[in-house]
Amino acid sequence: SPSAPPGLPTALDLTAIRRETARRQALRDPVGWIRDRLGEFLWSRQREIIESVRDHRRTAVHSCHLAGKSMLAARVVAWWLENHPVGEAFVVTSAPTGEQVRAILWREINRAHVKGKLSGRTNQTEWWLPTGDGGEEIVAYGRKPDEFNPGAFQGIHARYVLVIFDEACSTPDSLWAAGDTLIGNEHSRFLAIGNPDDPQNQFAKNCAPGSGW
Repeated sequence: SPSAPPGLPTALDLTAIRRETARRQALRDPVGWIRDRLGEFLWSRQREIIESVRDHRRTAVHSCHLAGKSMLAARVVAWWLENHPVGEAFVVTSAPTGEQVRAILWREINRAHVKGKLSGRTNQTEWWLPTGDGGEEIVAYGRKPDEFNPGAFQGIHARYVLVIFDEACSTPDSLWAAGDTLIGNEHSRFLAIGNPDDPQNQFAKNCAPGSGW
Protein backbone atom coordinates (compact mmCIF):
# COMPACT_ATOMS: atom_id res chain seq x y z
CA SER A 1 0.00 0.00 0.00
CA PRO A 2 1.13 3.66 -0.33
CA SER A 3 1.61 3.86 3.45
CA ALA A 4 3.96 0.88 3.64
CA PRO A 5 7.32 1.67 5.26
CA PRO A 6 10.16 2.41 2.83
CA GLY A 7 11.92 -0.73 1.62
CA LEU A 8 8.98 -3.07 2.24
CA PRO A 9 7.12 -4.60 -0.73
CA THR A 10 3.64 -3.27 -1.41
CA ALA A 11 0.58 -5.47 -1.93
CA LEU A 12 0.96 -4.90 -5.68
CA ASP A 13 4.59 -5.99 -5.50
CA LEU A 14 3.65 -9.17 -3.64
CA THR A 15 0.95 -10.02 -6.17
CA ALA A 16 3.44 -9.62 -9.02
CA ILE A 17 6.01 -11.72 -7.16
CA ARG A 18 3.49 -14.51 -6.56
CA ARG A 19 2.40 -14.42 -10.20
CA GLU A 20 5.99 -14.60 -11.45
CA THR A 21 6.82 -17.42 -9.04
CA ALA A 22 3.79 -19.42 -10.21
CA ARG A 23 4.72 -18.82 -13.86
CA ARG A 24 8.26 -20.06 -13.36
CA GLN A 25 7.04 -23.11 -11.46
CA ALA A 26 4.59 -23.93 -14.27
CA LEU A 27 7.38 -23.73 -16.84
CA ARG A 28 9.44 -26.15 -14.76
CA ASP A 29 6.51 -28.51 -14.22
CA PRO A 30 4.22 -28.70 -17.28
CA VAL A 31 2.68 -31.96 -16.05
CA GLY A 32 1.69 -30.32 -12.79
CA TRP A 33 0.29 -27.29 -14.62
CA ILE A 34 -1.91 -29.51 -16.81
CA ARG A 35 -3.08 -31.39 -13.74
CA ASP A 36 -3.85 -28.26 -11.71
CA ARG A 37 -5.18 -25.97 -14.45
CA LEU A 38 -6.98 -28.42 -16.72
CA GLY A 39 -7.71 -31.19 -14.23
CA GLU A 40 -6.16 -33.80 -16.53
CA PHE A 41 -3.89 -36.76 -15.88
CA LEU A 42 -1.14 -37.56 -18.37
CA TRP A 43 0.04 -41.11 -18.79
CA SER A 44 3.77 -41.85 -18.67
CA ARG A 45 4.58 -41.45 -22.36
CA GLN A 46 2.65 -38.17 -22.56
CA ARG A 47 4.59 -36.89 -19.57
CA GLU A 48 7.83 -37.90 -21.26
CA ILE A 49 6.88 -36.01 -24.43
CA ILE A 50 5.96 -32.71 -22.79
CA GLU A 51 9.03 -32.86 -20.57
CA SER A 52 11.14 -33.41 -23.69
CA VAL A 53 9.63 -30.24 -25.18
CA ARG A 54 10.55 -28.44 -21.97
CA ASP A 55 14.15 -29.69 -22.03
CA HIS A 56 15.12 -30.11 -25.71
CA ARG A 57 14.94 -27.88 -28.75
CA ARG A 58 13.62 -30.60 -31.09
CA THR A 59 11.28 -33.45 -30.17
CA ALA A 60 10.00 -36.05 -32.66
CA VAL A 61 7.34 -38.54 -31.59
CA HIS A 62 6.40 -41.55 -33.69
CA SER A 63 3.00 -42.41 -32.29
CA CYS A 64 0.06 -44.61 -33.24
CA HIS A 65 -3.62 -44.15 -33.99
CA LEU A 66 -5.94 -43.10 -31.15
CA ALA A 67 -3.11 -42.38 -28.71
CA GLY A 68 -4.16 -38.81 -27.94
CA LYS A 69 -1.24 -37.19 -29.77
CA SER A 70 -3.18 -34.13 -30.95
CA MET A 71 -4.74 -33.74 -27.50
CA LEU A 72 -1.26 -33.68 -25.99
CA ALA A 73 0.08 -31.26 -28.62
CA ALA A 74 -2.80 -28.91 -27.79
CA ARG A 75 -1.86 -29.04 -24.10
CA VAL A 76 1.72 -28.17 -25.02
CA VAL A 77 0.41 -25.09 -26.85
CA ALA A 78 -1.77 -24.07 -23.89
CA TRP A 79 1.06 -24.53 -21.36
CA TRP A 80 3.49 -22.60 -23.58
CA LEU A 81 1.30 -19.55 -24.16
CA GLU A 82 -0.22 -19.34 -20.69
CA ASN A 83 3.15 -19.28 -18.95
CA HIS A 84 5.35 -17.07 -21.12
CA PRO A 85 4.97 -13.28 -21.09
CA VAL A 86 2.58 -11.82 -23.64
CA GLY A 87 4.55 -10.50 -26.59
CA GLU A 88 7.50 -12.84 -26.00
CA ALA A 89 5.94 -16.15 -27.07
CA PHE A 90 4.50 -17.36 -30.37
CA VAL A 91 3.21 -20.71 -31.60
CA VAL A 92 3.11 -21.90 -35.20
CA THR A 93 1.26 -25.13 -35.94
CA SER A 94 0.86 -27.00 -39.18
CA ALA A 95 -0.72 -30.16 -40.52
CA PRO A 96 -0.90 -31.68 -44.01
CA THR A 97 -4.34 -30.20 -44.80
CA GLY A 98 -6.34 -27.20 -43.69
CA GLU A 99 -9.10 -29.52 -42.50
CA GLN A 100 -6.63 -31.31 -40.21
CA VAL A 101 -5.40 -27.99 -38.83
CA ARG A 102 -8.92 -26.91 -37.87
CA ALA A 103 -10.66 -30.17 -37.03
CA ILE A 104 -7.89 -31.95 -35.15
CA LEU A 105 -5.26 -29.85 -33.36
CA TRP A 106 -7.14 -26.55 -33.11
CA ARG A 107 -10.30 -28.32 -32.02
CA GLU A 108 -8.27 -29.66 -29.09
CA ILE A 109 -6.68 -26.26 -28.45
CA ASN A 110 -10.14 -24.70 -28.19
CA ARG A 111 -11.24 -27.44 -25.79
CA ALA A 112 -8.23 -26.79 -23.55
CA HIS A 113 -8.83 -23.03 -23.70
CA VAL A 114 -12.41 -23.41 -22.52
CA LYS A 115 -11.67 -26.09 -19.94
CA GLY A 116 -8.88 -24.13 -18.28
CA LYS A 117 -10.54 -20.72 -18.68
CA LEU A 118 -7.29 -19.60 -20.27
CA SER A 119 -6.31 -16.11 -21.29
CA GLY A 120 -7.45 -14.34 -24.43
CA ARG A 121 -9.63 -15.81 -27.13
CA THR A 122 -9.33 -18.52 -29.74
CA ASN A 123 -11.03 -19.39 -33.00
CA GLN A 124 -10.58 -22.27 -35.43
CA THR A 125 -6.97 -21.42 -36.26
CA GLU A 126 -5.78 -18.50 -34.07
CA TRP A 127 -5.16 -17.48 -30.46
CA TRP A 128 -5.26 -13.83 -29.42
CA LEU A 129 -4.12 -12.36 -26.08
CA PRO A 130 -4.76 -8.92 -24.54
CA THR A 131 -1.73 -6.65 -24.50
CA GLY A 132 -2.57 -4.64 -21.39
CA ASP A 133 -3.13 -1.36 -23.23
CA GLY A 134 -6.63 -2.21 -24.37
CA GLY A 135 -5.47 -3.99 -27.50
CA GLU A 136 -4.73 -7.57 -28.37
CA GLU A 137 -2.24 -9.45 -30.52
CA ILE A 138 -2.13 -12.80 -32.22
CA VAL A 139 0.17 -15.26 -30.41
CA ALA A 140 -0.55 -18.52 -32.25
CA TYR A 141 -1.88 -19.71 -35.55
CA GLY A 142 -2.45 -22.92 -37.46
CA ARG A 143 -1.73 -23.00 -41.16
CA LYS A 144 -1.30 -25.42 -44.02
CA PRO A 145 1.29 -23.62 -46.14
CA ASP A 146 1.56 -24.58 -49.76
CA GLU A 147 4.29 -27.20 -49.92
CA PHE A 148 5.99 -25.21 -52.66
CA ASN A 149 6.04 -22.05 -50.55
CA PRO A 150 8.10 -22.81 -47.45
CA GLY A 151 8.70 -19.08 -47.03
CA ALA A 152 5.16 -18.80 -45.67
CA PHE A 153 6.57 -19.50 -42.19
CA GLN A 154 9.08 -16.67 -42.33
CA GLY A 155 8.67 -13.38 -40.48
CA ILE A 156 7.79 -14.82 -37.07
CA HIS A 157 10.03 -13.31 -34.40
CA ALA A 158 9.72 -13.94 -30.67
CA ARG A 159 11.99 -15.02 -27.85
CA TYR A 160 9.94 -18.15 -27.16
CA VAL A 161 8.76 -19.76 -30.41
CA LEU A 162 7.05 -23.14 -30.43
CA VAL A 163 6.58 -24.96 -33.75
CA ILE A 164 4.28 -27.99 -33.91
CA PHE A 165 3.86 -30.30 -36.87
CA ASP A 166 0.82 -32.49 -36.25
CA GLU A 167 0.35 -35.60 -38.40
CA ALA A 168 4.01 -34.99 -39.18
CA CYS A 169 4.51 -38.08 -41.34
CA SER A 170 2.60 -36.36 -44.15
CA THR A 171 4.34 -33.01 -43.83
CA PRO A 172 6.16 -32.22 -47.09
CA ASP A 173 9.92 -32.44 -46.78
CA SER A 174 10.23 -28.85 -48.04
CA LEU A 175 8.58 -27.48 -44.90
CA TRP A 176 10.94 -28.98 -42.34
CA ALA A 177 13.76 -26.55 -43.01
CA ALA A 178 11.27 -23.66 -42.99
CA GLY A 179 9.96 -24.73 -39.59
CA ASP A 180 13.49 -25.11 -38.27
CA THR A 181 14.35 -21.51 -39.14
CA LEU A 182 11.85 -20.36 -36.52
CA ILE A 183 13.66 -21.97 -33.58
CA GLY A 184 16.98 -20.21 -33.94
CA ASN A 185 17.54 -19.55 -30.22
CA GLU A 186 17.88 -21.80 -27.20
CA HIS A 187 14.48 -20.80 -25.81
CA SER A 188 12.46 -22.05 -28.78
CA ARG A 189 11.11 -25.54 -29.41
CA PHE A 190 9.95 -27.81 -32.25
CA LEU A 191 7.53 -30.72 -31.67
CA ALA A 192 6.76 -33.11 -34.52
CA ILE A 193 4.27 -35.85 -33.79
CA GLY A 194 2.57 -38.40 -36.02
CA ASN A 195 2.22 -41.99 -37.15
CA PRO A 196 5.38 -43.49 -38.75
CA ASP A 197 3.66 -44.53 -41.98
CA ASP A 198 6.50 -43.74 -44.42
CA PRO A 199 10.00 -44.99 -43.52
CA GLN A 200 11.64 -42.83 -46.20
CA ASN A 201 10.44 -39.30 -45.44
CA GLN A 202 11.94 -36.53 -43.32
CA PHE A 203 9.82 -37.36 -40.28
CA ALA A 204 11.23 -40.91 -40.25
CA LYS A 205 14.75 -39.52 -40.48
CA ASN A 206 14.07 -37.19 -37.55
CA CYS A 207 12.80 -40.12 -35.47
CA ALA A 208 15.91 -42.18 -36.13
CA PRO A 209 18.66 -42.50 -33.48
CA GLY A 210 21.38 -39.91 -33.91
CA SER A 211 19.19 -37.45 -35.79
CA GLY A 212 19.58 -34.69 -33.21
CA TRP A 213 15.90 -34.88 -32.38
